[in-house]
Amino acid sequence: MNNLPTKSPAQALAISPESLEIANAYLEHQSLQKVSEVLGFPQDMVSDILDRREVRAYIDTVFLDTGFNNRFLLREVMDTIIRKKLQELDEAEIGSSKDIMDILALSHKMTMDALDRQIQLEKIRNPQVKTQTNVQINDLGNDGTKYGALLQKLIGAGN
Repeated sequence: MNNLPTKSPAQALAISPESLEIANAYLEHQSLQKVSEVLGFPQDMVSDILDRREVRAYIDTVFLDTGFNNRFLLREVMDTIIRKKLQELDEAEIGSSKDIMDILALSHKMTMDALDRQIQLEKIRNPQVKTQTNVQINDLGNDGTKYGALLQKLIGAGN
């Protein structure tokens, strides 16, 4: 089930039109009370719809794909800052390489943090199911133990 915004007109969202309207209004106003006022729905109904899994997934995806929350736009801005700093160092021919190293370290940390979050998300989405097979061997008294002798007596008493 894919609850993400569509990438082409042929794709459909797995979300009702009413829920989509409420989700979009929430993205615009970012307030339950304001969404309730604008759409004329009771606040508890708006809250219930926003709590649905498919609606939350839609809101999260749209939020993370817009503005500076978008990882590609953020990466582009970081690359622009790095290029500008390198150009400044080249033009001035003086200065410390510490500035650019700090920016590169920050860029690297941001990239590693984002990758770590993606790995964690994939682990949540696709948990590793481990199977275990247990084998029980019931040897009825032929093993020479007291337990085996007791089983032989019990089985023999029942006959």
